Amino acid sequence: MSVDEQNLPEEVKQSVEEAWPLFVDFLKKKEARITQARKIVLTQVFSRHDHFCADDLAAELSSGTNHVSRGTVYRTLALMEEANLVRVIRDTDVHAHYEHTFNHPHHEHMICDKCGTFIEFSDDKIMELITKSCKAHQFGERTHRIVVFGTCHNCAEKA
Repeated sequence: MSVDEQNLPEEVKQSVEEAWPLFVDFLKKKEARITQARKIVLTQVFSRHDHFCADDLAAELSSGTNHVSRGTVYRTLALMEEANLVRVIRDTDVHAHYEHTFNHPHHEHMICDKCGTFIEFSDDKIMELITKSCKAHQFGERTHRIVVFGTCHNCAEKA
């Protein structure tokens, strides 16, 4: 599945239109190249609404009119993470999964050890505790990740 910007849903087009200039500014500050391949990667990431592996994204972009090399996918994802446009979540096998964060509310994850399902959740009390702890330690938070590992309801029922 390659990216055809004309056939994207309107909300994806809008997110790409808003995020691309921010990513370009970030790349300029890093003195990194601004390429069409990087825009293709960003667009493909924003068209996904799941927790994906870099290999899956690279496979999607490995052929067709929007072909992007595997190396470019990995380098662009790393830059997008640094620019806070994607977030990395590691499972128990230390596999990296990505999700785009631009225009999405902050949330945490639960990952089932048995089936690998990701469950997203947010909790204002957890956020308050993190803010309070950062203040108490005079720590300037940039970001945080909470990942809870265990067994989902479906897998628990099967056991």
